[in-house]
Amino acid sequence: MIRGSLPSLALVGVIATPLAASAANGLEPRTPVAWPDTTPCLTVVDRQQEVMLHLAYGVPYEDVDVTVDEVADSRRHQFVAFCRDHSREEFLPIWLTWKDVEAAAAKMLVDPMLVEDDAVLETSSVWQDCWFPITPDDARRPITFAEARKGVDWDTTALPAGAYVVQGYTWEPAVNIYSQRPGVVHVVDGLDLAAVGPAAAVTTTLDFTFAEDTYAIDGCTRALPGSTLSVYWSITGTGGLDWKLYGEDIPVEGESFSLQFLPPPETSGRTVALRVDVTDPMQRTFSAYPLNLLTVLPGSSGGTTSDTTAGCDPEAAFVNAPCDTSGDGTTGEPGGATTSTTSTSTTSELATAGTSADAAGTTEPASSTGPALTSDASGCSCDATASASLAWMSLLALARRRRRHRRDGVATKRD
Repeated sequence: MIRGSLPSLALVGVIATPLAASAANGLEPRTPVAWPDTTPCLTVVDRQQEVMLHLAYGVPYEDVDVTVDEVADSRRHQFVAFCRDHSREEFLPIWLTWKDVEAAAAKMLVDPMLVEDDAVLETSSVWQDCWFPITPDDARRPITFAEARKGVDWDTTALPAGAYVVQGYTWEPAVNIYSQRPGVVHVVDGLDLAAVGPAAAVTTTLDFTFAEDTYAIDGCTRALPGSTLSVYWSITGTGGLDWKLYGEDIPVEGESFSLQFLPPPETSGRTVALRVDVTDPMQRTFSAYPLNLLTVLPGSSGGTTSDTTAGCDPEAAFVNAPCDTSGDGTTGEPGGATTSTTSTSTTSELATAGTSADAAGTTEPASSTGPALTSDASGCSCDATASASLAWMSLLALARRRRRHRRDGVATKRD
């Protein structure tokens, strides 16, 4: 089943030029790739058994009515793999190649003299060696239900072994968008984890919490025994991300985790980015980020006890979705193109002095101290989700009550 809501879109910071705005589709919303709800957090491709991986996807609606002022192959989907994840506060280049820029320029959709090298993947100083087309430029796919039902077959033969994040790419210049596939793909050559770096992904999609409530960061990881997790946070909207260490040296046990994050006081009323690093004993690190930024609302939702499990599904806040509290999920062994969801890590507690980290991963002392960070063995974020659900229900009830009072007041005046 395809997600009811559109996936998170990574749209690069682009200013619509007068040329782009003059196109008939200039200000129309782009049609994203819709990834299935059943997309696993962790997909393992062992190339000793199978090099191909089938990717299922969908479209929210068909979009084929290309106007005369668009490029001939506009309104198409393409698929790209990246060797690392990125925060939603950091944007991917909206152009894949300069050939694409030239095609858009020929239709007067963009002025190529205004396109910088870092706005094009093949010349980006950050991404040029980290992206791998899954489908080629000349085989972009029409945005139709029939085409989406075919899925995409990804040949991983030429890839370096490692962890990959998959992006759906909507080609409709001059504004092209990405739709990130949930989870991570670990491409390996056999069972020896020492031969490949770690992989990780964050699955939590809830995009708000309260300043006095804990927030669960759920996800998966695959790494050598002895690997550890670290959590970082940064306030957004300040011109760049200033990563501060929240907790570190959390042992990795199994292939899934649930980390409890209590927002630092200075985040109240702000939007923050989160990051989870997994580092193995060989000092190889992979960073994973939630698909959404996190808005921290002042105060508390009122809270519920850990025995209250209503609303464990963040996509259905008013539905009682029972949690897996057994803590003994199954592990998928690497095979052909296999997937796995596994047991959660055991409970651990950690309180660390806050530090800030730059993009290179170096750290320095910061002024704040991170609250205790624990790894929840229950396998779900019931407390955080239930609290948020109750908060929204309370707000809705309050709004209805105010509307009733307003109507009653109007009726009294009329009488």
